[in-house]
Amino acid sequence: MRQVITVLRSRILFTIILPYLLLVIMVMLVGSGIAMTLVAGSWQERFNNQLGQVARNFAETLALREISNIAYLGQIVFTAANADSGAPAVVDAIARRDGDGLAIALRSLWTLGQSNENISPDRLIVFDPTGMALLDWERSPVGDEPIRYVGTNLAGLPLIEQVLQGVQTPVGTNEILGDKYSGLIAFQQADGSQILHFFTVAPVYARADDTDAPQLLGGVLVAQRLDRTLNFLQERSQAALTVWLDSNGDLLAATVPESFRSLFRLNADQIEMLVRMNALGTCLDIGNLTGRLVTPIEPVRLPTCSLSTTISAGDYEYQLVYAPLLIRGSQSGYFAVGLSRDFILSAWASSRNAVIGVTAGLALAAVIVGYWVARQITRPLDELVAVADAVSAGDLDRRSMVQAENELGRLALAFNQMTAHLLHLYQTSRQLNRELQIDAILQIATTSATDLKPQTEAIAIVPDTDGWRFRVRSNAPLNYATLTEHTLTTLPVNGETQLVPYTDSLLAAGGVQSALVVPLLREQQTIGALIFAHPERNAFSSAVLPHLQAIANMTAVALVNALLYEAAQRDAEQRRAILAAISDGVIVSDVRGRIVLLNPAAQQLLQLVLPAHADLSIHDLPLTGKAARSELFGRPEEVVTIGHRFLAVGRAPVCMTDGTRLGEVIVLHDVTSAIQIDRAKTDFIATISHELRTPLTVVRGYLELILRQATSALDAEQREMLEEVRQSAIQMTHLVNNAIMIASLDAGQIEVQIQPVALAPVIEDALRPYRAVLGERDIQVLLIIPDDLPPVLADRELLKQALSQLFDNARRYVHQGQILVSAGVDSDTLWLAISDTGPGIPTEIMERLFTRFQRVDGNNSAQRGGGLGLAITRQLLELQGGSITVTSTHGQGSTFTIRLRYTRERGRVVGG
Repeated sequence: MRQVITVLRSRILFTIILPYLLLVIMVMLVGSGIAMTLVAGSWQERFNNQLGQVARNFAETLALREISNIAYLGQIVFTAANADSGAPAVVDAIARRDGDGLAIALRSLWTLGQSNENISPDRLIVFDPTGMALLDWERSPVGDEPIRYVGTNLAGLPLIEQVLQGVQTPVGTNEILGDKYSGLIAFQQADGSQILHFFTVAPVYARADDTDAPQLLGGVLVAQRLDRTLNFLQERSQAALTVWLDSNGDLLAATVPESFRSLFRLNADQIEMLVRMNALGTCLDIGNLTGRLVTPIEPVRLPTCSLSTTISAGDYEYQLVYAPLLIRGSQSGYFAVGLSRDFILSAWASSRNAVIGVTAGLALAAVIVGYWVARQITRPLDELVAVADAVSAGDLDRRSMVQAENELGRLALAFNQMTAHLLHLYQTSRQLNRELQIDAILQIATTSATDLKPQTEAIAIVPDTDGWRFRVRSNAPLNYATLTEHTLTTLPVNGETQLVPYTDSLLAAGGVQSALVVPLLREQQTIGALIFAHPERNAFSSAVLPHLQAIANMTAVALVNALLYEAAQRDAEQRRAILAAISDGVIVSDVRGRIVLLNPAAQQLLQLVLPAHADLSIHDLPLTGKAARSELFGRPEEVVTIGHRFLAVGRAPVCMTDGTRLGEVIVLHDVTSAIQIDRAKTDFIATISHELRTPLTVVRGYLELILRQATSALDAEQREMLEEVRQSAIQMTHLVNNAIMIASLDAGQIEVQIQPVALAPVIEDALRPYRAVLGERDIQVLLIIPDDLPPVLADRELLKQALSQLFDNARRYVHQGQILVSAGVDSDTLWLAISDTGPGIPTEIMERLFTRFQRVDGNNSAQRGGGLGLAITRQLLELQGGSITVTSTHGQGSTFTIRLRYTRERGRVVGG
């Protein structure tokens, strides 16, 4: 017995299992007793039977409503004439289409139907063979007098058409129920809404005598509002709630609040289940739902299977039964009735005291026994957890004092051994992580490996320019140090860790007999190797190898980082050398604008403005200049002035591949000489242009004087020659004026005075010099300028010059057709469009059309310009805060659109 107890105490498995096994057996016995004493299933069965009876009551009440409707329609159709009240027979009134007579004849029946709760009509309609209502009454919300509607047309409704066509009502087989129909119909209200009604309709026939075939006179329809009908059915069936659904499972009416109605719809899976159960005929049904029919027929098979489910609505839980809805023996959607499950819950509440008492006793016993069992386990575990917490907090010298003879004792011993190894690895890892020098890393790895296995040496193989070379620690033994004199052409590793008795000639010459080889990996590529070498064969036993492998893996990571650091250092030195050799200034800043790199050229260019403090920021440097527009001899670029130097500033963001911005690169190019040359060229052009304009003015004056005074002395040919000379002088004058304007623009000598300007007079002034020439060519000029056009904010003379350039351009290129000038207001700008019927502009020169010396091919006459007009126009408009764009279809003409700011004030305006 003592031996058995010793065995049980030595295994923690038995310490836990035996007490709780006894507790589980106790719980099972008590639970079985409770299950046998409580007959909970009987309550649910009674509840299901009650719910089935409610569903049967619902179906039978609906059938009774249909039967009552049919009987009521029969009373209406067979109502005879009443001489006392002057009411005609209903059939005669329908035959004569006597609506007023029908109103008299049916008044008493309407009142009778209102008092009959099985009928209680909300709508009564008598209609002729075309479906047009002869009488249409609706229950009034106040009083007994019905509301009468005129013009109701039932033609086209499916069931109405079957009545008018004498079609008999079919069921699921070939049996015929008659010519009455029941179903749902929607009547539109005065406010446009539609209200569903349950209706029954019957045809009205008449015959002259017994030998004649009956003649269809029309029909009679009685209908009750679906919501009132559903409340009536719920009251008669004694259901807690009722739902009427269509064939798709969507709600048509329900006696539940609007917020809960979506819970009661049938989904496609539930409908499919109902159809499948009714097709197979094997289901739990709720009895015969066919109802009692007026016409006795043979029993037929109809869908009667139901689907039971539970739904929570608010604070209540309901059990519902869904079943096919049968009207006149045919399925017409689905219905659901439900009862509150408070019935079952109250039954359980009656016995909960006993259940709570037993449960409490069992829980108390479980707590006591469980606490006792837990303490037997947790006492040593608490001590182990405390040691583990101390170790994880950094106290690697902490050891467990558990001395038990079971698994916990062996766990404590193993934990102490692992902690010692962890301390060794942790110290090695910390030392390796602090180093980026290969020699220091190899020294740490050798020392750590020697603690495990003496005489172990760490050797690295790193890439070299012509292969691979050995690296050892500085104080390595001589036999290992000689390895650094040799170069390898291939690595002694195949991509994974290897433990081999080494036979390589170089290592064997150095005395290596055993080696653990670990690859150095970077991005899945082998970039070197680490070798733990030993002079004995099979030196690394299974007890030493896992710890040595851990040291090797940490050392390999440190060596990879050291190699990357060395490579980064070399790359940095190369970049510094390259930047120092660049003649342009290069500045690199981070995302906050702090300067992280400044090459010597940049320091020389910025020496006059560099701050004295060490923390340089790009915001402290005057690197924001103005665009130096020198389109005559080069591209426009941003230029800053520092001292006597002019520097072109180029900026570019520094971004990662994922788009993350790291900073900015700024390149400074000394353009002092180029700008000086450019200014000299501009001054030269301006001087030459001014010098040319004076003699050209004299030539033009004398030519015009000769042409006016020597009319009779010159023949036609001489006069034509002089006229050509005059036109050439005018052309040269225009070119000279444009050159002077370009020089003035480049020199910044154009003064701009922005003020409100009336646009129409400026257009007329700019167009006036060209009207005569355009008229000689039969070119029509159309002006579409609104009278209420607001003034533009512009310089009148500069705007006139810009428009003159555009009209002169049109004069040169348009040879026939018309020039259309239109204007209007668009959001915050005023637009002015000049359209022509010229040759158009080729697509390939559209982008550079507004640059200087760009001309459209196809006009080789002497009247073509020098390619400066559109460039001048653009610059003049930009000086006034405007813009110009062009659209063109080659061969069909062009449209130049100017956009200018405008003022909404109608005050002082500069006119013509």
